[in-house]
Amino acid sequence: MSEKIHQYLLANTLDVSRRLNKLITSNGPIFLKVQRSGDLILQLAKIVAGQQLSTKAADSIWSRVELMINENDTTVSKLFVGKNSNILRSCGLSRNKIRAIIGMVASFKAKKLSKEALFEKEYTSLTQAITSLWGFGVWSSDMVAISFFGHEDVWPDKDLAIRKGIERLAENDFDKQQEILNVCSPYRTYLARHIWQGLDQKKI
Repeated sequence: MSEKIHQYLLANTLDVSRRLNKLITSNGPIFLKVQRSGDLILQLAKIVAGQQLSTKAADSIWSRVELMINENDTTVSKLFVGKNSNILRSCGLSRNKIRAIIGMVASFKAKKLSKEALFEKEYTSLTQAITSLWGFGVWSSDMVAISFFGHEDVWPDKDLAIRKGIERLAENDFDKQQEILNVCSPYRTYLARHIWQGLDQKKI
């Protein structure tokens, strides 16, 4: 499927943006991973921990959380409870992020949310469910829709890197940005992944 999507994007972007077409060619096919057996609570916690931070800073904070989990032979669900708020601050997490993760964990424990039910939802319903959690906005929902649920047509326009990348590819032409988004639908997740990869590798 990824090869077919790759060819679709190449064909549709050729006459719209040669810079984007060249980037897609250089990156090669992009593969999405659907994590049906993955740990959704851990993924959501990690996403919140990285909100509004550089990748380096987010990774540094999460590595301290992982160290605390491993040293105490525990899990995210058991670690993120109210009585541990102060020790969690030592990992570099803000009080609001700790509150958000504790609340999210509690919602799953109370069965207000479940991984199985969320996998059945289309993008809009998934976004509504995730953003109903305190401290979880559209950016967080988009990140989990892409990285965990493998939705194919997510355009994470709350992400600063994505905004920067599409502006460069469209040469700061808003109408051209919209045209790029239109021709890449219904596979805008792949467009986003190409942009992230292009920025990481300094191709954009």
